[in-house]
Amino acid sequence: MPTELPATSSSALSADALQPALDLQRTLLRRGALLVAVLLLGLGLWSGHELGRAERVALPATARLVAQLLHQDLARQLTAFERDLQEVPVRLEVLDDLERRLPLCVRLRTLDERPIGGHCAPGEPPPGPVAWLGARLAALDGAPARVDLPLLLPGGIKAGTIEVGVNWDHVGAVWATRLLLLMGFGLLLGLGGLALTRPVGRALRPTRQILAALARLEAGEREVRLPVPPLRELRELTLCFNRLAQRWTELLARQQQLAGRLLHTREEERRHLARELHDEMGQSLSALRAETAVIAALAARTGAPALQQAAGRIATLCAQLQEALQGVLQALRPTMLDRFGLGAALEALVAQPRRREVDGAPPACTLQLPPGGLEAVPADMAVHVYRIVQEGLTNAVRHGEASAVQVRLDMDSAPQAALVIDIADDGRGPGPDGPVPGHGLLGLHERVQALGGALALDLPEAGGMRLRVRLPIRPPVPVENET
Repeated sequence: MPTELPATSSSALSADALQPALDLQRTLLRRGALLVAVLLLGLGLWSGHELGRAERVALPATARLVAQLLHQDLARQLTAFERDLQEVPVRLEVLDDLERRLPLCVRLRTLDERPIGGHCAPGEPPPGPVAWLGARLAALDGAPARVDLPLLLPGGIKAGTIEVGVNWDHVGAVWATRLLLLMGFGLLLGLGGLALTRPVGRALRPTRQILAALARLEAGEREVRLPVPPLRELRELTLCFNRLAQRWTELLARQQQLAGRLLHTREEERRHLARELHDEMGQSLSALRAETAVIAALAARTGAPALQQAAGRIATLCAQLQEALQGVLQALRPTMLDRFGLGAALEALVAQPRRREVDGAPPACTLQLPPGGLEAVPADMAVHVYRIVQEGLTNAVRHGEASAVQVRLDMDSAPQAALVIDIADDGRGPGPDGPVPGHGLLGLHERVQALGGALALDLPEAGGMRLRVRLPIRPPVPVENET
């Protein structure tokens, strides 16, 4: 996977940077929904509890009223001398008006516990959830859920027992109705909250644009600016971002300009030093070798063997100095580059014999140039391309201990004209912590940055390392110095 090589050592991420991002709109929705749910649940439980408590508290008075109505009806049907309830049954119809207002269960028993009538109003069987809610209310602790009163005849004689209880199925239906109303109210609150968060999402849309712009800045895009949002709280942030982006762009341009000038100055100094060494040191060594040859000839003619041997040793030293000088001149400024162009210089560089440090065996190096050649590469950029390939080969052979290196140069026109340098090897690659400064990749990265390019490393699964450099053909326009 290709990775961008950092210019400096990367610092450890802070703990805050590793925390998950907060989505304000979704967080508001979730917390609002949770708050509404908790509120409605509390209201529903409180409503059921109060409903059950109210029925239990009102039950004794209700029971007394039921007994009074039944006693009055018995007094109208029976005389003081009648005692048989089988002949004149107790009419529960007198409780209809009361049962329309109160959920009651009334049962009548004789003194020997025989049932003589009773019913619960209303008498329709409730649905399962309603019965479950009524059972929950009936199980609550508190006042008694049933009251027993004596059933008295007109003479005050006790003839049975009146059992008055709460019709919990009916109370459960009332509670279920209230819960449905609360759920409907909660749904309305949810729709209202959703309607409120939509403007919040629209107002926070510039924050997503800011994040996208930051990502583009991190990717290297310089002309990233944000439109000014209508929200006052984000307007200053956007304006500050635009100012910082403009300042960052100017600083990068100045930094790149300075780095480019340093590279240009260094290469010019190398060129000048190579020319001076070649003109002065090279000519002096050639003249010294010529004078040494004259001395050797005169010594041979006059018969001075010691002088002739000294002249031979001086000539040998001069030849060694000239050979070392050629190596220094090649390192300072490749002569092939100025004489035959970039393509021929790269072919000579790749064909230059190298030895691996692990076993001393020469690696197999190949070069592939673009079909149209490298004529599109500017002259002031050619030496940098040569140095990049040179450093890539040195890193692959000397540090990566590669046995095969493939160098390929391509011309790319999208999105702008650029030269792509691809150096792949089968060496051991960098360690688990990535490339170290000793490999020279950081200096190479600084050179590429100064040229306005990009450098990436790819570590194939099969091993080795792949170095990919993209250099724009036209360097960025320099920034004028501030006066």
